[in-house]
Amino acid sequence: MDTTEQGPKEVPLSLTPAVLSLSNCPGTTPGTPLSKNQLKKQRKLAEFAELRKLRREREREKKKQKRRESKELGLPLRTGPSRKELKKRQVTDVGESVLSVAIDLDYDDLMHERDIAKCVKQCLRIYTINRRSPQPGKLHFTGIRRNGHIHESFKKNDGWENWHVQYHFDRGHADVFDRSQLVYLTCESDRVLDKLQPGCTYVIGGLVDHNHFKGLCHSRATEAGLTTARLPLSEHVDMKTRAVLSTYHVFELLTKVAAGQDWTAAILTTIPMRKGAKAKITEQKDEPCQDLEQKDEKPDAESKKPTETAIESEIESHSLDS
Repeated sequence: MDTTEQGPKEVPLSLTPAVLSLSNCPGTTPGTPLSKNQLKKQRKLAEFAELRKLRREREREKKKQKRRESKELGLPLRTGPSRKELKKRQVTDVGESVLSVAIDLDYDDLMHERDIAKCVKQCLRIYTINRRSPQPGKLHFTGIRRNGHIHESFKKNDGWENWHVQYHFDRGHADVFDRSQLVYLTCESDRVLDKLQPGCTYVIGGLVDHNHFKGLCHSRATEAGLTTARLPLSEHVDMKTRAVLSTYHVFELLTKVAAGQDWTAAILTTIPMRKGAKAKITEQKDEPCQDLEQKDEKPDAESKKPTETAIESEIESHSLDS
């Protein structure tokens, strides 16, 4: 009997178990590679993020160069108000005569990524319009879902936290303001906003839907028991297209009217030219010629025309309640 010790037998490499991974694990399928367009978009986004600081530095250098050239030629260094002047214009407390507007951003789940970017871009325009207005109003962004798509899109703008805007996260306009003082602006409303009422906060829907959710803002406002109103577009101008404006156009109209501009001039200088807006011309029909004896005769009480006070009272009855 052979009692010599034998060492461990060598196992062929072909029989050793392979290390399991996602690529060779049974029951899994390999991931599909990205398409050429997707890879191209990823590269562009990475390059855009890397070159952002470099572009900002180049823009600053261009501005400095323009200032030096203007100074050498004796031209004014500024064509608009300075930052200090713009800060002085900002409203510190809300008075009765100050315009108060809330942008309803509680439509996070109804917009695609591209439409959300457009919505936030309109909010940036609204902030710029209000900041450069001679009489800035109180601006609120309500209904922002924390860490939602709109919130993430806001984060892509440097310094957005320092804007002179009241941000309300996870709180809608009905949770921030008194419902009796809210007026939701929708083109489907039966009421006409012929005059801005002091003490009211006007709500504008921040929804970019390309008319896919027609009447949604109006239905939400009526279900919440809020007062609705529409801008007096058809009362002052004739347009070739539908009387539907973007969010920042509605806000710009309100700021101009609050600054003392009449509705017709504010509408014509705000809405795009493609809508073909023209001021309405009130036609006055000439009265037929009458004999002198008929002119001297006093009309009966039934044939009297309504007086100016009666017309004014009728117009006031259709005006928007505060």
